[in-house]
Parts: sequence; structure tokens; C-alpha cells
Amino acid sequence: MSAIINKATGLVNSAVAKSTQLANCAVYWGKVTGEIAKTVYKSEGLAPPSQAQFKQTYQSWFNVLKSTNEQKQLLKKLSGVQADKATVTKAAVYGIHCLAFFSVGEIIGRRSIFGYPAVGHAEHH
Repeated sequence: MSAIINKATGLVNSAVAKSTQLANCAVYWGKVTGEIAKTVYKSEGLAPPSQAQFKQTYQSWFNVLKSTNEQKQLLKKLSGVQADKATVTKAAVYGIHCLAFFSVGEIIGRRSIFGYPAVGHAEHH
């Protein structure tokens, strides 16, 4: 009986040590990423947009939605775009980024990588 307890204790201790090591590694790399982001933020002179910039951007988009003439001009501009290999590649990369962000949000929302977690007693009829 004590051999089983010793083996179980060893497994638990091993799991705790590995999880502690993993948590320490995650914290370390999180701090490294934060410091790199801070350095890039300062060196590039990045800053969030001002209230005037937000207002100007949303006002221009609202005008496009409100005015049919501006909608027609936008459609003419978009239909005149030549789709070369670089443009298609750039659009594909942006699409993949959007899909990745959406997928991560879905995984976080479901709290599961595959499917939705089972809640309660499920019966199949």
C-alpha cells in the first residue's frame, strides 16, 4: 500500500514541479514581451489616436454611408483596383490574421479548443 502512495506522491510532486516551471517560463516570456513592446512603443513614437482623429475618421465613414454619391465613387475606386500578386498576397495575409483573431476569441469564449464543453446531463434520443 505504501508503494502505491509513494508512487502517487512522486507523480503529484512531478506534476506540480512541471506546472510551476511552466508558469515561471510563461511569466518570464510575458515580461520579456512586455519590455520589447514598451521599447518599440517608445522608439516608434506610437500613441493612441486623439479624439479629433477619431471624430474625423468616423465622420468620413458616416458620410460615405449617408451619401449615395460617395458610395458610388467608392465602388468605382474599388472596381478600378488591379489585383496583382502583391495585393492578393497582402489581402490573404490580412484575411488569415482576421481568421486567427476570430478563432482565438472563439476558443477563449468556449473555454475549449474543440467544440463546446458539455454542461449537465446530455441524453440522446
